Amino acid sequence: MKKNLLLLCIIFSALSCKKDTAATPATADFKTGTAWVYKRITYDEAGAVVSSNNIAFTITGQQTLLGETWWVLSASGSPAGLLRKATTGFYTVTNNTSQLQFKIPAAVNDTWRVTYSAAAGDYSDFKVMAVNQNVTVPMGTIPCYYIEGNDSNSLEDKEWYNDANTLVKQIEYNQNSSGALYVNFTMELVSFTP
Repeated sequence: MKKNLLLLCIIFSALSCKKDTAATPATADFKTGTAWVYKRITYDEAGAVVSSNNIAFTITGQQTLLGETWWVLSASGSPAGLLRKATTGFYTVTNNTSQLQFKIPAAVNDTWRVTYSAAAGDYSDFKVMAVNQNVTVPMGTIPCYYIEGNDSNSLEDKEWYNDANTLVKQIEYNQNSSGALYVNFTMELVSFTP
């Protein structure tokens, strides 16, 4: 099961309504200083809260990679990932490969794979389960796409995202020693500064 907080850092972004192609410089999608705050709660196998804290992410600049201009996302002042928007959705970089993170626009039953690392089995196959589903987070009630991600043997994630705020809510699952699923952590959008 994936344990990579880097993925969480990479997928947070806010975008304007402008559509860009993948080859267009990343100038209209974001701006330096755009920021998100998420409430993260981590649980143990019994469902007890292990930790609860806010995590802030900020766009701090741009970087060219793979012939494209990417926005640099930072957490606590350190670079946490690269992201951009193309006409098909939000993209991130893993192992020097651009990959679709969130499909926009999307329809129920659309699918795609997100790979988190080079480790075998460290991926999720995502499927759109609903569109325009309202989800309530500390920031308010927000209409979102709802997706579920599975690896080869189990549910990995439930996520809610949209074009305005990108990731709004995430529930990540893990397996205990007997193979039963439990909630590993949740993240919910607290605030967004365009």
